[in-house]
Amino acid sequence: MTREDAFYLCRNTEGELISGRDGAVFLSSVASDECLWRMVGQRLHCAVGDLSLALTALNLEQKTCEVSEVSGALVLQQGPSRLPSELLAELQSQGFTILDNVMDAEAIAQFKERASATRASNHADETPGDGFFWMMDGLSWSPELCRAVTHPVALWMMQQYLSTEEFHTCHQPVITTAKPADSLLGTYPEGGWHSDYPYHPGVFPNDYWPETTHFGVQFNICINAFEADNAATQFVPGSHILGKGPSKEFNEGGTRMGEGIHKDVRQYIAPAGAALIYDSRTWHRACYELNVCGEDRMAILNAITPAWVRPMIDKEPVRQLYIDSDIPDALTERERRDIKRLCHSPMLSRPEGMPLLSERAAKRINSLERIRK
Repeated sequence: MTREDAFYLCRNTEGELISGRDGAVFLSSVASDECLWRMVGQRLHCAVGDLSLALTALNLEQKTCEVSEVSGALVLQQGPSRLPSELLAELQSQGFTILDNVMDAEAIAQFKERASATRASNHADETPGDGFFWMMDGLSWSPELCRAVTHPVALWMMQQYLSTEEFHTCHQPVITTAKPADSLLGTYPEGGWHSDYPYHPGVFPNDYWPETTHFGVQFNICINAFEADNAATQFVPGSHILGKGPSKEFNEGGTRMGEGIHKDVRQYIAPAGAALIYDSRTWHRACYELNVCGEDRMAILNAITPAWVRPMIDKEPVRQLYIDSDIPDALTERERRDIKRLCHSPMLSRPEGMPLLSERAAKRINSLERIRK
C-alpha cells in the first residue's frame, strides 16, 4: 500500500476527505484532484500543488495514519490510478471513462458473500443459465454497496458532468447478474439497443434532446471484471452526440460486432472493482449470448440524473428497508448523507428553462418486484 506512484484518498472518521488547496488543508465531501495523495517515505504529498504533510503515525495493517494538521486518526484507501480531472476530461470528450479502485478485493469478496446468501434465500427459483436477474434491495444488506455508490471521486465527476450538486439516482442501486449462456450460445438475438433514462422514447418533448445540458449519466460498478467472454456491455463509441436513440434497423437481425450496421460496436472492458461511467445517451446493449465463460458476471447499476428528473422506478420500498436495517450504523456520516440525497430525498422542482419531461411510457414498477429494464 505504499507505492510512491500510487494515489490514495485520506478521510476522517466522519468520511470527509482531506483536501490540499492553496498550501492549506481543507475537508471535502467529494474528491477532486486536491483530495489525492502520494505517500513518499513518512510524508503525504498532494497530487496537485506543493503541499506536503508529515505523517506522525502510520498503521498500514489498519490502513490508518495521523498528520499534525488534522486531529484524530485518518483512514487511507486506494485512490484511482488517474487524476479525477483526467477521467472527467475523457468522459466529456469520449462519452465514457473507467474509474478504477472503487471497490477493493476485500470489499468485493464480502459483497459476493452477502449477494450469494440473498440469492439463495430470495431468488432460489432463478435458472442457472441464459439472461439475467436483478436484486434491488442491496442498500438494506450490503454496506459495501453503499460505500461504492457514494464513492467520492465518482460523485465529484458526476457533479461536474451534470453541472449541478443536486443529483439523484432514478432507481435504487440494481445488482444485475448476467448468467452463463446456454441456449443463447451461438445465437444473435434481436433488439436490446437503447439509450438510458431519461433518454427513453416519450420522455422529452417531441423526443428532442437538448445538446447544451447533460441530463443523465450511468455509474455502473463492476463486481466481476467486464470482459469480452462474459457479456461485457456492447456500445457504440460516439453515439452520445447523435442526438437520438438507436434506429429500428439497429435492433433488427441480431448484433454481429464489426459487421454491417454494427461495424463500430465495441464492448466495455474494465477490471473488477472499477466503475464504468458513461453518458446516458450512449447506444448500448446487454449481450447475454456472449457470456461464454461459464460463470456469472455481476455489476451494480446506477442511473444518475439532476434531482428534478422524475425517478423511473419507485424508490420508496427499498428506502424503508434501508432505514429499518442496521446498514446506516455501518456507514460514515458522509456516506449516510450521500445515500440520503442520492436514494431517499424527494424530487426537486423543475428549474426554469428546463424541459417538461413526461412519465416514462412503460408502467412504473414497484422496486421490489423482479423487473427487466
